Amino acid sequence: MRTTVTWRYALLGVGFLVLAGVRAAQGAPVWAAVFALAAAANVWLALRDDRGPRAPATPVAATADEVARELARCRTAQRQWRVLGVAGLLLAGGLLLVEPPLAVIAAAATLVAVFRARRVRTYAEGLPVRLGDEVTHA
Repeated sequence: MRTTVTWRYALLGVGFLVLAGVRAAQGAPVWAAVFALAAAANVWLALRDDRGPRAPATPVAATADEVARELARCRTAQRQWRVLGVAGLLLAGGLLLVEPPLAVIAAAATLVAVFRARRVRTYAEGLPVRLGDEVTHA
């Protein structure tokens, strides 16, 4: 089993680990624990294996019109999740200045939106490709 490292997550994990150390030195054990958990999550993301190519999401018997409708639905859903992610990010940034504990909740909601957008994108990539009038799998 070959493990690849995603460097952006590794760098974020190190940054959160430094923040945890700073907060622990300042006498804020709760924030140190929060940052340590964020560091652990980023290290896990950095070391996890790629899942590889996925099986097609639609049956082989799908017509070109059905595939086109499903792809349009996926694009709409992905756009909606992205808008929610950006709005959550702006809200979390504003709350960070006003009420930091609420910013953590808003950031968690933003992460949910980002993961849902990614899931929709992965699903859409598994849809069959339309070539002329026949439907084939990518």
